[in-house]
Formats: sequence, C-alpha cells, structure tokens
Amino acid sequence: MHYRIRKYGLLGSLATLALVSACGGGGGGGGDYSSGPTAPTTPSTPSTPSTPAANEVIATDANAFNPSTLTVSKGTTVTFTFQGVTHNVTFANVAGAPANVGNSTNTSVQRVFAIAGSFGYACTLHAGMQGTVVVN
Repeated sequence: MHYRIRKYGLLGSLATLALVSACGGGGGGGGDYSSGPTAPTTPSTPSTPSTPAANEVIATDANAFNPSTLTVSKGTTVTFTFQGVTHNVTFANVAGAPANVGNSTNTSVQRVFAIAGSFGYACTLHAGMQGTVVVN
C-alpha cells in the first residue's frame, strides 16, 4: 500500500508538471497570456522643441515659449502652437491685447496683433513660463 501512495504521488506530480508546462510555466502569474517574447520597451523622452515658423510661438513640452520674444508688424497673425503638454496663453491686461488662449494641447491657435505695443503673456499652469510679442 505504501507503494501505491508513492506511485500515485509521483504520477500527480508529473501531471502537474505537464499542466504547468502546457500553460506557459510558473512565472509571475500576472495574467500575461501573450504568445512569444515581447520587445523591450524604451523609456519615453520629451519631444525636442521645434524650430518655430515665421510668426509662430511654440509652447514646448519643456514648459517654455519658443521664442520667448517675437517681434512682428502691426496687423500680423501670430500662431501659438501647443505641443504634448497642456498650456495656455494669458495676456497682460493692456489695451489692444488679443483674447487669451485657454488650456490647449497638440493644437495651434492664431491671434491677430492689430496695434503697436508690447504684449506680455504667460502660461498660468507653469510658473515662469512667459513671453512677449512686440508689435511695430
């Protein structure tokens, strides 16, 4: 009788081993049922600031306006381009300042500068993120 217990104990162990092997083996158990190896992941890197086009200000992923000062002629349309981080453009309360730009991501918004002057602005979401449009 002792022999039968060992015999069936061994068979049970072999059956368990076969089942585990067929199911992908006893690793981490996290429910990963994908077949085959997966490619290693690479850490994401913030996008590099683009070179702005003429009359364009880019709100970069690095929480800066590029360029920080833009000089244009009266009546010029300036494009504010927002990269992958949410930013806004809030102009100082001065005569002739265009409308503010609300929180935006991955889009471009245009504003016309109709009168001469210096128009400071900031992103109220990120301390120190500010710029100026100088209109001649």
